[in-house]
Amino acid sequence: MRFSLFSRRNLLFALTGIFSSVLALAGFSLLADSSWFLGIFFIVSALLTIRIYWAKSNIHAKYIFPGVALLVLFHIYPAIYSGQVAFTNDSNGHQLSKSQAIDAILEDSRIPVESQSPVKYQLATRISDGEIFAIFRFPGLNLVAGNSNQMMLIGGSQTVINSDGLVKSAKGFKILQPNEYTLHAEQIQSLEVRLGSSQVLIPDDFDYLTLYRPGRTYSEARDEILDIATGVAYHPNQNGQMANSSGEVLYPGWKANVGFRNFTSIISNEEVRRPLLAVVAWTFINAFLIVTLSFLMGLVLALIFNFPALRSKRIYRTIFITPLAIPSVLSILVWAGLFQTSNGVINRLFHSEIPWLTDATWARIAIVLVEIWISFPYMFLITTGAIQAIPGEILEAASIDGASHYKSFRLIKLPLVIRTVAPLLVASSAMALNNFGVIYLLTGGGPSLANSNGNAGATDILISYTYKLAFNSQEGNNYGLASALSILNFIMVGLMSIYGLRRIKTMEGVN
Repeated sequence: MRFSLFSRRNLLFALTGIFSSVLALAGFSLLADSSWFLGIFFIVSALLTIRIYWAKSNIHAKYIFPGVALLVLFHIYPAIYSGQVAFTNDSNGHQLSKSQAIDAILEDSRIPVESQSPVKYQLATRISDGEIFAIFRFPGLNLVAGNSNQMMLIGGSQTVINSDGLVKSAKGFKILQPNEYTLHAEQIQSLEVRLGSSQVLIPDDFDYLTLYRPGRTYSEARDEILDIATGVAYHPNQNGQMANSSGEVLYPGWKANVGFRNFTSIISNEEVRRPLLAVVAWTFINAFLIVTLSFLMGLVLALIFNFPALRSKRIYRTIFITPLAIPSVLSILVWAGLFQTSNGVINRLFHSEIPWLTDATWARIAIVLVEIWISFPYMFLITTGAIQAIPGEILEAASIDGASHYKSFRLIKLPLVIRTVAPLLVASSAMALNNFGVIYLLTGGGPSLANSNGNAGATDILISYTYKLAFNSQEGNNYGLASALSILNFIMVGLMSIYGLRRIKTMEGVN
């Protein structure tokens, strides 16, 4: 028995040690990549894992720690990161650091040296590691082998030159034949041989290198980019870009803090504000219709299938909760096919040509129908449970007192059901306000609204509009603005949920 406990304890120590080592290695790797939060999180998690699971006490911590760690990693960290992005200009053209953006601007400004004719080169791989090199002769240099990382002189006894002046063999290298160059096309495109600090040789094709010089220079002391040909100077502006005195900017820019500009632009930028009003209005209307209609439908079915004289209730209940068992993605895609105008089953069945997914009004009706189809089984289940939880004595007393079925429903069943399912209705409302999947898969938010530049549609709700701004914008992805909208969406849903829960508390003493 002692041996068994000793072996089990050693096994626990070994497993937690291995797991902690993996976490620590991942943390140091993330720190090396400048991912400070995640790196520190993994290292601290590794230390806490050893501290908690190697101790004989801390029983509660052994159960709580995994949940807390996953909560931080998958909920708190994404929320903090999204909030941080909302205060930056993170968007297309603003995703590099400042130093990376300046390097890219300088590289893009290279111009050919007209006085230098193209240089013939051959391609070779270093035998020791397979690295690609260009072998060539340059004025003032002997035969050299160079790539983006290094350049070395070769010659003399190290090489064999054929009658055409081409290198036949070189010590330490394998000379590639021209028909093998296409196998290394990607490496050739990224090949750069630097000559000093300014000039660089870049392949134009599989035969010749062209000498380039910088068209712009950067002064770190003055934080200035100077155009050599025109003498125009560019300095950083407030939007994370290098700009001259006339307002001309250089691309790419870099990620910079912009304060509350993304939040204020929601109101001040007409391109964002104009479709946003329509989107927010439809967001609330859509959520209200879904929750109300699905609740009423579920309640009516629950009342019908709770009728004592009705037989085969279990079969009917099973049939009506089937939509809840079918994956929602599959259901939505099937409905998208049913709603097709030209060959959809619904239009063919009724011999109609209703533009379900291309007309704004009909698209909204289609969205509501599909969302009710997906959500009413849930309402059916919770209202069935609430009705069955009503004490039979109350209903019998009402019947003895002469209450009709309608009065019994209106004065007893409905208030008790609403009181029971009210928290679930609040949760359903919050989910309806963020019901992204149905919008995205059924209509894609379309049809597009006029004067929205393709960024908003008639069936878009706030979360799908945010997604379009972040990943599908006609003018480029704008992650900072999308993050600001997501924060506003979170505040809106949070305030509604708090209000709903407070309203529920006022019903706690109502009998």
